[in-house]
Amino acid sequence: MIEIMNLSSPVSHVNRETKRLCSKKSGSQSLQNSTASELDVAEDLKRKLCQAKEEKVDIIIKHNQELRDYEIQIVKLRSEFEKGEAIRQSLEYALAVAKKDARLRICTAEEKLSDARNKLAELQVLNEQLQQRLVESEKTFHIAQQKWKEQQQKLASEKDDILRTHKDEYELLLKERGELESVLQMRIHELEGALQMEKVSQAEALSDLEMIRKELKEVENAYEREKQNAQVNLEKVNRLEREYIFTNKQMNEKIEEKEEVIKDLSERLRENEKTRRELQEKLAMAKKHQVFVTETYENNMMELKLLLDSFAMSGQRTAGTCKDKDKPSSLSVLETLRCTLTAYQNKLEDTSNELKKMNALCENTRKELEISKDKMYVLSQELKEAQDKLANANKELNHLHTECAERVALIGTLQMELQNVQQCWEEEKIRAAESENEIQKLTRAYRKDMEEKLTFLHGLYQHLVVGCVLIKQPEGILDRFSWSELCAVLQENVDALILDLNRANEKISHLECICKKKSDTMKELQRSQEDEINKMAEQMKAQESCWQKQKKYLEQQYSDLLGEVHARAQEYQETAEKNKEKISVLEKRRDQLALENLYVKNTLTQIQKEHSSLLAACALLAGALYPLYGRSCAMSLQRDLLQDQVNVYELVNQQIRTLVHVLSGVEEEKEDDGKIKRKKFKGLIHVFRRGVITVLAANRLKVLAQSSSSLFSLINGFKEGIGILVCVGDSKGKHNMSRHNEEGIRCVEALNWFTSSDLLTAIISSVTELQDVICKTDPKSSVSGRLLVSAARNSFSKLMDKLNVIMETIPLDSSRSIAYVEKNSLIQRLARGLHKINARALEAGSCDRQPIMKSIASLQKQIFEFTQRLHTVEVERRSLRLELAEFKLNFSKMKQEADKAQSLKEQLSLFKQSKLIAHKRFGSASEELNNALHWEHQAQVLLNEQAQQLQELNNKLELHSSEEADKNQVLSETVKRLSEAKMELRRKDQSLRQLNRLLTQLEQDKRQLKESIHDAESALCMAAKDREFIINQMKSVESTLHTVRDQTLLSWTAATRNDFTLQLPKLHLETFAVEGLKGGPEVVAFQAVIKSFMDVYQLASSRIDILVKETAPHQFHTASPVSKLQTACVQESENV
Repeated sequence: MIEIMNLSSPVSHVNRETKRLCSKKSGSQSLQNSTASELDVAEDLKRKLCQAKEEKVDIIIKHNQELRDYEIQIVKLRSEFEKGEAIRQSLEYALAVAKKDARLRICTAEEKLSDARNKLAELQVLNEQLQQRLVESEKTFHIAQQKWKEQQQKLASEKDDILRTHKDEYELLLKERGELESVLQMRIHELEGALQMEKVSQAEALSDLEMIRKELKEVENAYEREKQNAQVNLEKVNRLEREYIFTNKQMNEKIEEKEEVIKDLSERLRENEKTRRELQEKLAMAKKHQVFVTETYENNMMELKLLLDSFAMSGQRTAGTCKDKDKPSSLSVLETLRCTLTAYQNKLEDTSNELKKMNALCENTRKELEISKDKMYVLSQELKEAQDKLANANKELNHLHTECAERVALIGTLQMELQNVQQCWEEEKIRAAESENEIQKLTRAYRKDMEEKLTFLHGLYQHLVVGCVLIKQPEGILDRFSWSELCAVLQENVDALILDLNRANEKISHLECICKKKSDTMKELQRSQEDEINKMAEQMKAQESCWQKQKKYLEQQYSDLLGEVHARAQEYQETAEKNKEKISVLEKRRDQLALENLYVKNTLTQIQKEHSSLLAACALLAGALYPLYGRSCAMSLQRDLLQDQVNVYELVNQQIRTLVHVLSGVEEEKEDDGKIKRKKFKGLIHVFRRGVITVLAANRLKVLAQSSSSLFSLINGFKEGIGILVCVGDSKGKHNMSRHNEEGIRCVEALNWFTSSDLLTAIISSVTELQDVICKTDPKSSVSGRLLVSAARNSFSKLMDKLNVIMETIPLDSSRSIAYVEKNSLIQRLARGLHKINARALEAGSCDRQPIMKSIASLQKQIFEFTQRLHTVEVERRSLRLELAEFKLNFSKMKQEADKAQSLKEQLSLFKQSKLIAHKRFGSASEELNNALHWEHQAQVLLNEQAQQLQELNNKLELHSSEEADKNQVLSETVKRLSEAKMELRRKDQSLRQLNRLLTQLEQDKRQLKESIHDAESALCMAAKDREFIINQMKSVESTLHTVRDQTLLSWTAATRNDFTLQLPKLHLETFAVEGLKGGPEVVAFQAVIKSFMDVYQLASSRIDILVKETAPHQFHTASPVSKLQTACVQESENV
């Protein structure tokens, strides 16, 4: 409607001017008819009128052109303004949505943070309980350890005493042995004295041996008691270790769950940050576009205001020649344009202010989010450090508990350190609680601030939408101006306009009176000029017909162009539809390919996961199998050694039995024939029992072969021919089947086992934890290595449990399970029968079935009897020695007599030669010779008997030396045990040193913890200071912006009604730059925002000044024709 009115206004103006000209022409004609004197004046007036008419026509043409240009510009500006309005609304909607999303995400993040804190508190409570339990267990263990130490000290002192006594006795025995050997080598003739000394030493050695045996038995009993006490203590320690490991596992699982929750929260925070960054980028783009729109809008507004001002000026100055009906329409158009433009300008300013506020709020929220993110990062780092320290402490505790059997003396010191760590943990817990309270306070204050700002903005928006009027808020921008003052300002403007209207009406009435007076004169002039006007009308009609033809021609061209455009649009539409169809086909193909790609990726990831899990499981099983195989090899070697020892033991027992049998052989020769028959019968019983046992063994082997699930056993290529048995899971027993069927079933079972899906799922499910840890491990960090070891342990335990469930059918030790199943089984009957037979054999006195202890006892009895016999033999030897001395004397006498006989023989020979010897003397000499030969024979017999006795004594001495060698072996073994005990003590000392080093490392870690906590506290203090600094700067900036807004409003109200130029006051924010950058990145960002705002403000003010300067010559050009019209009207009025 405004555009139609603007278009109709120049046409009405032209009609009015033509009417005025006609009236003037009629007046001039009447004056020519009435008076001839006034012809010259009329000619002058005609000339002036023609000039005025030509000038008016030129002015009207120019005015119409300018109006068209201005209307086109107004339409363009309106379209741009509507576009800007639509963009502003979309941005407001996007801002509202972004705010809601940000609120929701902040709320969810805060809820998750609160949940995580609650869980952390629960874990801390559990940790405290576990620490209390650990302290109690350590106290009990410390007490047991002290007792064990005291007992160990007592045992050590007793061992030292025993070793001293043994050493002394051993030295004495060595001395005695040396003396005996020297006596045997040097004094063989003094055997009797040496034998007596040996007997005495033997008796002393036997008594000493008995004493040593008794003491060794007592020591062994004490050692066994100490062993039992140590085993009880070890069982207690193991039980405590299991409880601790169980609680530690629970804690680790809970910590891992919390770590997963924290990771989810961090991922969500990252997503929120990404969305926030995207929104910030969009807001920045929108801000730039808004700034550009505002600049163009302000320029256009300035031009519109200048045009409206110039149009209003021309309307007011030409209002003197218009009628009353045309004046209020132009005024209403101007007022409506002015109201709409001012309203839109107010809206734009309000929206720009709101956008600035929202940008400031977004920046504040971003900064607070960054602060909260930093706090979360610090908290997560502290959590990770605490978890790492917990893992280190747990590992060290496990290491200490594993070495607890050897290194028991370290628990007291560790207890003190644990108490110190607990105190540090409590201090950290208190600090964490304080930090959490501070965070809650900050979040509450932030929520309150946000709610207040949102209520204020919502109220503003509602009031702007309802009335397009800025309503005063209690804390708004216009809190210094009331509605009464604004109404007073508007009332003054309206009163001024009404006064102008009244003055214009008075001028119009005065001009009407003048026109009525001169109407008669003008009628005459009008008649004379009617012909000219008719001619001009015909010319105008001809021009109008030409214009219509041109219009039709242009319309036809426009319609042709539209048709071409529609045809091209249809062609483009067809091509677009074809392209759409192709795109849809390609999209379907792309979706199919994407699905196939997803399927392939999923299968590939699954295969990779299975491959990695199988690799990890194989690595674990290989790491478990090879040590077991090494242990089995070592066990086999030990078994061979033990078997050799058992064989030696059996040989010794057999020799002892044979010796006992030989010694008691004289009595056995006197047994009856009935006992021999009984032995034969008993031998037949034993043969029958052996046959039964062989049948049982064959049946057992058959059952084992039927129920076995072994696939093969590998012997080649292993150590010393020890093989590995490979079994198959999920196997069924083979009962009463042929060999071919058994082989076929075994092949099927092996194939099923090698392609078992249950086994694959069990392996994959049990190794998932290990795979997750492998994916997240850092090879350089020690914490990841500990996590990897714990995950491998857990996955291996799960794998073994699942393998135990799968391979339940395999009999691990069937021979042991069958052994004692029933009470009246055949095995137990055979055992009872064997017991009865052995008892009867013992009652009968058969030495073959006697136990070794009884045979040793009988041997000891026989040795005692032998020693008694030796004593009697020694007595006899003494008597024989006396007799031998007598025999020696007799022998010497006999030698003398033999000499005499020899002399006699010589004499006899001489006598024979001399034939002087008598026959009687020869007889007596022969008798004496016979007697001497008899005594010599007796002496040789006695000498042979003494040589035999000496041989027996030498044998006894050799036995005694062998016994001494055994004693020496026992003493060497005791010395070796003492050396081993010394080595164990040295190892314990080394372990103590290592534990002291670990304690020093723990103290260093504790100091580092304290330093990190101190750094975190200082960082929090700096963040609080930065936040206060930013808040103060924001308050100061807000106050300066309020003052600037108030100044603009005052300048607006103080401006005149014809002056619509916007004069922005100068903004001074130099105080913020002077304060310096004392804070962190937030303060720097805030300073950068302030500087950018200052730059934008200065650019806007400079742009406005440039536009004012550019519009000034246009105002001057428009003012010159207006001034010419005014002068023309004044001259006409003066002429009239």
